[in-house]
Order: sequence, then C-alpha cells, then structure tokens
Amino acid sequence: MSSHSPAIALLAAGLLFAASASSSAEEVEIHKSGKPWGSADAYRVGEDFYLPAKTAARLYGGQLYWYAVRGEVRISFRGRQLVLTKDSTSALVDGRSAALKLPMIVRAGNAFIPIDFLCAKEFSAIVGVDSRFDAGVRRLVVDARSTVGPVRWFSYPESTRVVLELDERHRFQTVERGQSGLDLSVPNGTLDGPRRVDVSDGVVEYFQLEQESKLARLTLKAGPASSGYKIMELRNPHRVVIDFTRSRDMILEEKNRRIDYEAPPSPKQHQREEKRESRLAAAGVIPPVVSARAGRIRVMLDPGHGGKDGGAVGRRGTLEKDINLSAAKELALRLRENGNFDVRLTRDSDVFVKLGDRSKLANDFNAELFVSLHCNAADQRSLSGFEVYFLSERATDPEAERLAEFENSVLAMEGEDVVQDEAAQVLYAMAKNEFINHAAEMAGLMTREISKKVDLRNRGVKQAAFLVLRGANQPAVLVEMAFLSNSRDEAKLVSEKYRGNIVDGIYEGILDYVKRTRHSEVAQ
Repeated sequence: MSSHSPAIALLAAGLLFAASASSSAEEVEIHKSGKPWGSADAYRVGEDFYLPAKTAARLYGGQLYWYAVRGEVRISFRGRQLVLTKDSTSALVDGRSAALKLPMIVRAGNAFIPIDFLCAKEFSAIVGVDSRFDAGVRRLVVDARSTVGPVRWFSYPESTRVVLELDERHRFQTVERGQSGLDLSVPNGTLDGPRRVDVSDGVVEYFQLEQESKLARLTLKAGPASSGYKIMELRNPHRVVIDFTRSRDMILEEKNRRIDYEAPPSPKQHQREEKRESRLAAAGVIPPVVSARAGRIRVMLDPGHGGKDGGAVGRRGTLEKDINLSAAKELALRLRENGNFDVRLTRDSDVFVKLGDRSKLANDFNAELFVSLHCNAADQRSLSGFEVYFLSERATDPEAERLAEFENSVLAMEGEDVVQDEAAQVLYAMAKNEFINHAAEMAGLMTREISKKVDLRNRGVKQAAFLVLRGANQPAVLVEMAFLSNSRDEAKLVSEKYRGNIVDGIYEGILDYVKRTRHSEVAQ
C-alpha cells in the first residue's frame, strides 16, 4: 500500500488543482423589474453559475433557514416553501419533488444555489417571477410574473372584441353593472400594472384593468352603439373573449358614410392627384398601390444593424442588434395579430443588411409605413430616454446630428458612399415632402403613446439625415428606444416585459396614425 501512496497523493493534488482552476468567484449583475438591483458575488464551476442562498432569498423576497450540519436550505416565500439539500439533484418545491439539473453546493460554509434552477419553471411558479440568465455578460434579469393580461382589443365594422389572457390555472367571474357595464374578476390574479384604454368606437367606451387585494378586475363600459355582448373562454392559450355587437342601425349608418367617402374625386381633386403622381414619377418614386381601404396595410419593420454590425454596446455587453431584433419581432406579432396589417422585417435573424437595401425592401413590398428600431448610446452616461426621428437634411440639434452620423457610419462596412446629383436631390426632396409630413405626424403619435407606457424620459420628436429613411417611398420613422450607455435604460431594454411596454407604445402610435390618416377601422 505504501508504494502507491506517492501516486495517490499526486493524483489527489492534480484533481484539486483542476477543480480550483475550473472554479472561481464571479460578479453577476442583477436587474429586477426593469431596474438595476445590484451585483452579487456568485460562484462559477466550469460553465455553471451559482448564487449565494442568502442573496437569492433577499432577491426573491424569501425567508432563509440554513441548517449547516445536515447541509439543508429552506426558503419560505409567503407560506410556500423550497427545500434544497447539499449535493442532491432533487428539491422539494411547495411539498412536491422537482428534479435539478445541478445540485446545491456548499463552499466555505455557505450554500450556493444553481442559477439554472432559479430560471426553471418550478422555481418561477413558487416565487411568482420569471428569471433569465445571460452567462455571456453575467447578467440575471428578474421580471414580475403576471397571471392576468395583457388585454387587447379589436374594432371591426360589426363588433368590438376585447381579449384578456389568463394563466391556465385561473378562473373568472362576471357581474353586470347596469345595462352597459360588465365586471370580470379573477381571484388571486396578479397584474404587471393597471391599464385603462378609451376605445371610444361607439360600441365600447373604455376598459380598465386594476389590481385589488385578492383579485384582478377588468371593467368594461359599453357604448351607445352596442346591442349586447357574448363571452367565450378559449384555450391554447387560455383567454377570455368578450364580443360586443354593433347595432344594425349603426352598421347601416357606417356603410352609408363609407359610400359617401368613396365617392369619385372632384375635378380639382383629380388634377391634384395627377400633379402629385407626375411629381413622384419624375423623382423616381413609385407610390404604394395598395391602400388601407382596399386591403390590409403593409408595414416594413427594420431591426437596425445586424451581423457584423453590432451597433451600440451596453455597459454590460448588451448588443443593440439583439435588442432591435427582439423588439421588431414583438411588434410584428402585435400587428399581425391585429388582422389589419401585412408585416415584413428587413431581417428576421442576425444577418447584415445594407442601409440602402432596407428601404429598397420596403419599396419592393409596396409598404405604406416604414419603422426602423434602434437603441441609442452616448459618451455621457447620464443621458437616457427615448426619441422618435423622421427625415430631414438638417438635424434638429447637435446630438441628433451625432446620432445620424453614428447610424450612417455602417456605410464604411459596406465599402460604399452616398453620392447624388444636386438637382436630383432637390426633385427627390419635393416628392418626399408628403411622406415626411405624414412621418412627422406618426412620430408625434408614437412619442405620445410610448410616454404613456413607460417611465423613460421623453426626449421628443426630432429630425436628422438618416440614410435608412432617405430611400423610403412611404412615411418613415426611426425609433431610438433608450440609451444602452445608461445602466438604467439598459436594464429596461433587456427586460422582456419592460421592452414589451415600449413596443406597445410604438404599436398604438401606429394604430392612432392609421386611424387618423386612412379613415379605416383598425383593431387596437
């Protein structure tokens, strides 16, 4: 036995060295509910990260009990209990056994919980929040988990539909409030936040979603054009659908109004249209041939940057191109779900698209609207907030000019430059005035709606010479959703729920613009 002792000792020393080489203390940044929560000294073993049990209890609002002798952690979350045992690949979650991909470990007398488990659905269910960990930038994002909502509404010629999403385990109750009111309550339901929407389409006046002590409540007020409602409960996903029917007299009145609206243009209107079309044709601009009244509205969404062009970089390594793409996909989903829009993206993956090709894709699609999504950045880290731009050869201010230069700098990656004949530029500018005027209106409406949804600073509507907007043959805006160079803004952008609120504001701004300019009934 003694002859093997040196070999065993060397093997043990090697294993200890390997273990220490693959384990280290790492700082993890934590964002909670769209705000920086702080950082934690986590423990890393290979590619796996662990959070101190004390930190996890404080982060998720639990009471920690640590039984060091038997290597057991108990955390109570408002009466629901989690039990983890050292080196065990199973846990007790509210009395039920749950399998763990990684066991809890103990180092220097302290318990460490695998972050992988904090992001698991079993843990999410007991604490009522959703967690997401990005190992690349060592960031843990925690968002409140709502079980009621969102609410969407759709206004059609013959009815108005209100849809409320629910967690699968929830049930609801309805109570009529007089002849035109309806309350829908969800016991034990939780919301992201209250919301009131003034529908004001004649059929529904408004709906309001509120959080009460032991329930969530949706209150609906029918309008004078309503002749009743019908409630349906649907699955996959679980949702409540309330259809308010428009009275027959109002439907006939609306049809007569549309006939009047679609009457042939007067001779003067016809002459103005001919002059407009000839001016656009002379500038090489082909107006969209599909109108909102003839069919669905075509929208091109442009997630800025992509591929080798990462765009701005956040303080913790967040890439602008990734945020832009996620936001564009979320916005496309809302518009498509509406049913009144045909939507395309200039890119739907992490690929590089030239600036000139982005507007060309919109023009080839005969798009009626062009929306480019971006994130801002600045050397001054205190700068924060959102802003919406439309095209102008003169920037609103030096900051707008700097931003346009940054966004246009991608031309260096393309190996191209923009050179235009001066006379052609003047002619093109004349033809574009109509689109720019509409873009200014859409930018204002978007700004108003975004400011209702988020607590970001509203930096207003601005103008600058963005090349991505210059080639668009439709009203075009560029939205700078927030500053990645600002730690608080970055926290909001990486939060799916908070970013969803920004997208909601952009979406509702588009709807407001379409309803004002197209005289069409568009679902909210």
